[in-house]
Amino acid sequence: MSSRVLWVRSEVFDHGVFNTSIRWTAAKVFNFIGTLRSAFTDEKLTNAEWLEVSTNKCKPAMSESEATACWSVFSVLQQSILGNINNASGQPVLDVRIIGIMLICQVFSPSRIKAEQASKNEVWNERAVGTASPRHSPRGSPKGAMNHAPLGRGNDFTLALLSFIKHHLNYFLTIVTLSLNSEPSVVTEEEFDLLGLVMSAGTSKTSPLWRASEAMPEFAQKGSLPIAEVKKQALKILTWNDDVYTTNNAQPIPEPVAKTLNVLNLHKATWFHRPHNAEIDYLNIVDCKDSTIYVTARIAFCLISGCEGSTIVLGAVSTLCTAQNCEKVTIHVAAHCYKMENCIDTSSYLYCHIPPIITGDTRGVKLAPYNVLHSRLDACLEGAQVPLKEDFVDVWAHPVCCTAGMDDTLRSRITSSEDQNSTYHFVHPSKFFPVVVPELGPRGEAPSLVLPEVYEKAMREQAEEMRAFNQQFSSISNDAARRKAHDAVQNVFKEWLQSTGKTRQLSDLAKFSMQFQQKL
Repeated sequence: MSSRVLWVRSEVFDHGVFNTSIRWTAAKVFNFIGTLRSAFTDEKLTNAEWLEVSTNKCKPAMSESEATACWSVFSVLQQSILGNINNASGQPVLDVRIIGIMLICQVFSPSRIKAEQASKNEVWNERAVGTASPRHSPRGSPKGAMNHAPLGRGNDFTLALLSFIKHHLNYFLTIVTLSLNSEPSVVTEEEFDLLGLVMSAGTSKTSPLWRASEAMPEFAQKGSLPIAEVKKQALKILTWNDDVYTTNNAQPIPEPVAKTLNVLNLHKATWFHRPHNAEIDYLNIVDCKDSTIYVTARIAFCLISGCEGSTIVLGAVSTLCTAQNCEKVTIHVAAHCYKMENCIDTSSYLYCHIPPIITGDTRGVKLAPYNVLHSRLDACLEGAQVPLKEDFVDVWAHPVCCTAGMDDTLRSRITSSEDQNSTYHFVHPSKFFPVVVPELGPRGEAPSLVLPEVYEKAMREQAEEMRAFNQQFSSISNDAARRKAHDAVQNVFKEWLQSTGKTRQLSDLAKFSMQFQQKL
């Protein structure tokens, strides 16, 4: 018999754990799921049923915005990993046990792990932003208050996540068997397959199997196994998959397709991912400061964490894009689902199918429609199943806010009350401009952006203004006057490059161009 392994699905914890008003414990989860079970005979709930029970009957009760955010993210993860589940009427549903698994995941606290690691370091950074800074509230901790190594995969954070799964395995098994009042005696093959949401099985770390129960071939033979045997085998083969979730820092040169692409610890640099037709399962952009990052490949999951003063230009994210613990970052992305947590003064230019989710201690956020232009972007968007369509033109403008201290009355704001909202504002149309991705060689025709009318009108006016300027410039017949005007424009442009830090970016891109040509 070939050996089998189980490994933790890191993406579920990267994107599915929320910073909300409820501090979940296993006891609270069991109580919550028990109420759901008593309210409905069916184990599968529609969105309307979930919102009704989770906000009015369950304890602890969720706010409407928290329940909406949970439904969105839990559904996306279920669809991505386990597939779509619909009821007899064709409505999308969530299995109560899936909800329970995801709520047990909420017990895991990345911020506590970070704080514990930070406390081991004796060197304090007085300029750091976090709980030690008087400029920020204690409601969240955007970044650690001390100098420490990034909490990426392969270090304390990874070990803590693996330990969490091992120590809470019994709770997960209790949830999938729905034996909330006593320990189950057996676990069926179907029940263990539900744990595929948080654990993946394989014959090796590089050869995944379709279902979690395939990690234990005895399930196929017997249909069910004693819970003691299941726990013993699972704990024995549970590991961290450093082949899928590599810790290697990627280089901005042409490279083969990788499961995981890590862009780590950039400082005042430009990073450009060359192969536009690549498919990346997990993109992690972590602890980058004052940098510009371009990735126009197709991405399944994207995590942007601990970044500051950076611009991140992405193509298409087919599942989930999460920005967390960031400050003064600008993100451009077309994603099926987009989530922000503990972000300050961060701008997001979005196209999404699901209203953006804003959680934790998030303040001063600016939202605007997706504005990236690239000649191969259409193929990227189509491949990731997020083509720009009018049906979703303004979904980005209706975020679900479950931020610290915000009640449901602030969840969706109209323009007249927008100025009172400290969580998010919209980028003014007059300050909305497209972002053009640099390309080698002749540039093909860029795709058309899908914009709300007010932004589309503003862009037309900007284009008309540029045409009028070009006509005026062309009408200068005197050579000396033309050179003088040309020099004046050049001087203003150079001043803009220097004041915005774009001079360094242009220099970096020129170096990349030479590297790309040498590789090709």
